[in-house]
Amino acid sequence: MRRLSRAACILTTGTFLAALGLGSSAAAAAEPTPQVCTKTAKTVEDGLTVFARELTKVTQAADSGDLPAAERSVQSAGDSLVDLAANLRTDAATADAADVKSTLGQLADEFETQGKSLTTVESLQNLDVTRIDALSDQMIAICGAANPTPR
Repeated sequence: MRRLSRAACILTTGTFLAALGLGSSAAAAAEPTPQVCTKTAKTVEDGLTVFARELTKVTQAADSGDLPAAERSVQSAGDSLVDLAANLRTDAATADAADVKSTLGQLADEFETQGKSLTTVESLQNLDVTRIDALSDQMIAICGAANPTPR
């Protein structure tokens, strides 16, 4: 079960959320990159909060020997990643920058793929966030370039 916690920690890296921005903004067509980054930070934070909550349920159920409940929570955790993917696509659709649209689309695809792969407790062992990390790094770079930190 430590591996589950490790996966949740990897996915919820504060660096990703901080680099994307703080707060949220109302959705609008053709938003500039800083606004999309801010909105996406909230989308990711909310989605990964639900995912982490489900992982906690998996651990609790597995620790108590309730495998059916653990399996249901794994599936719910996967569903939360699929939902996150859909929300990222919504964010991407409002972006005015092609690199933001593309990277968010790829990130959404990866969250969806990983989410759909979560069907059993054993499938959690195959959760691979390598591509998510790489795409997150791309978004961090894009958002950092669009909203440089003053010195």
